[in-house]
Amino acid sequence: MKPTALAEAIVRYARSMYERGLTHGSTGNISVRVDDGWLMTPTGASFGHLDPARLSRLGPNGELVSGDAPTKEAVLHRAMYDARPGTGAVVHLHATHSVAVSASFASPGGRNGTRGSRPTRIT
Repeated sequence: MKPTALAEAIVRYARSMYERGLTHGSTGNISVRVDDGWLMTPTGASFGHLDPARLSRLGPNGELVSGDAPTKEAVLHRAMYDARPGTGAVVHLHATHSVAVSASFASPGGRNGTRGSRPTRIT
């Protein structure tokens, strides 16, 4: 699929998630692998108001090629692609309910989802 069509698909899927209440404001990011890098949602962008022409186009080394500045979590997305070379896209949300669940496991002196240095299992 051509980058223009991919950009339009990112916008379409993002808007769908926004309209279904899966994300609000600028609480998520989408990235797609392309032949020579990635397309990503820009930093601070709302899924309900994306413009395909303003999506961030990153080169093979993560440098901005065109569009607005990429999500601040571009490093996280690139790490996911590095860890799973066959991955074609990453969708990452801070959905209201998942944030509430993770915050409910915060512990004093530890990070969210941990008790001290041991992971908390959610069952």
